[in-house]
Amino acid sequence: MICTCIGNADFETAMEKAGSEELIELRLDLLKATDEQIKTLCSHNARAIVAFRPGKATDAERLEKLKVGILAGAEFVDTEWDAGEEFLEELVPLARGNDCRVIISFHDREKTPVKRELENIVKECAMSGADIVKIVCRVNSTEDNARLLSLYSLGKNVIVIGLGNLGKITRLAAPVMGAEFTYASLGRGLETADGQLSKPAMKKVYKIIGQA
Repeated sequence: MICTCIGNADFETAMEKAGSEELIELRLDLLKATDEQIKTLCSHNARAIVAFRPGKATDAERLEKLKVGILAGAEFVDTEWDAGEEFLEELVPLARGNDCRVIISFHDREKTPVKRELENIVKECAMSGADIVKIVCRVNSTEDNARLLSLYSLGKNVIVIGLGNLGKITRLAAPVMGAEFTYASLGRGLETADGQLSKPAMKKVYKIIGQA
């Protein structure tokens, strides 16, 4: 399955995609949506993931926006591995009580850590309450790709994403390797992460290789 990421778009475009896509990720740090708009997007046909990356708001502000999404019916909430104990202790039970699955994600925008460190991070994310563990790392070599993709052998519910041009193969490989879904942009210029492919481009590759 392909999750369409919605961030660098206006509310009308977001609404259109929310009504037509199978699964969407709402990047609340990029959308600048009001609480009412978040509620509308989360209840408008598509299954939704809500995420709010740090940097543009306080943790308290981020937490409140994520709560709005959870209570509005989001199917997933994505929060960072290093969000802090208090943040997770408030968010995870709320998600559990509202049939919202928890994605705990690790991000390294500079490099891909060594294999043992990655494996420990996956385990710690799972222990923190993750239904899905998402590992996002900068790929600087083919060895980095191999190390990331090896995480699927752990038997956990994992999604691996490689940042940058070299990491694109991890995005394409994710469903083949056993990930529940992978991520794509609305189109060129609307990416929410470095190296993200558009959904049309991704579907074209899957058609060539015979992957539904």
